[in-house]
Amino acid sequence: MRPWRASHLGRFLGSSLALAVAACSPSGAPPVAGAARQDEAAYLPPPVVDQVSAEAGATRLEGQATAGAKVRLASPGGAELATTAEGGRWGLVVPGAGAPRVFGLSQSLEGRTTQAEGYVFLGADGGGWLLRSGGAARPLGSAPARGLVIDYDRSGGAVVSGPGPAGALLVAQLDGRRAGEGRADPKGRFEIRLNGPAPMGESRLRVFGEGLNLETRIRLSPPAPLTAGPVRAEDRGQGLRIDWMTPGGGVQTTQILP
Repeated sequence: MRPWRASHLGRFLGSSLALAVAACSPSGAPPVAGAARQDEAAYLPPPVVDQVSAEAGATRLEGQATAGAKVRLASPGGAELATTAEGGRWGLVVPGAGAPRVFGLSQSLEGRTTQAEGYVFLGADGGGWLLRSGGAARPLGSAPARGLVIDYDRSGGAVVSGPGPAGALLVAQLDGRRAGEGRADPKGRFEIRLNGPAPMGESRLRVFGEGLNLETRIRLSPPAPLTAGPVRAEDRGQGLRIDWMTPGGGVQTTQILP
């Protein structure tokens, strides 16, 4: 089968690059103070999902957005759900359950549009994740995941993330060798970018530090081409593996370890 192409994403991909270009002045020079104030007044933050709950044959998403903004949840096939944020809150019921799905989330107000900081992934188990290109996946909802998560691409660039004591300084090791360090955020979640390519094959991953000592065996492998859409999710006995297409057309792998 032919690989699934980035051009198939359509509206789902959003316009991250266009938004970044629009934020710059035409000459590329830093904006003057007046323009900076206008930009600040016009700033539209990305929409956020903060609650995921199961309903009969469906999944309900709730979150934050600018009051009065049109919030859209779009699938790769072009189907779209939309609502208006009231009092800074929005909610949508996504029909269907039992199969992994991915969506693009955006909000629009007065001609301005911003995308969420990643794609919304809904797993077959009803859990939700924010898949972030070049960064760590983040659990959606109020109950954070308990295990480690590793995101990586074909080049071997990798980020390890998971729960940890708020503010704790943590170290990541691969097969006993120091591979990176980072600090848990105030909400009790850390993201450690590894300082070298993550090796394909089997390795021992350990994250430890102030009040934390997590250790597990991981098995990394390059993804097969995506042929049936922009996402493939399967449990290979080491938790959930998600291979997904990034906005740039590459493929990133997210492994959610048990």
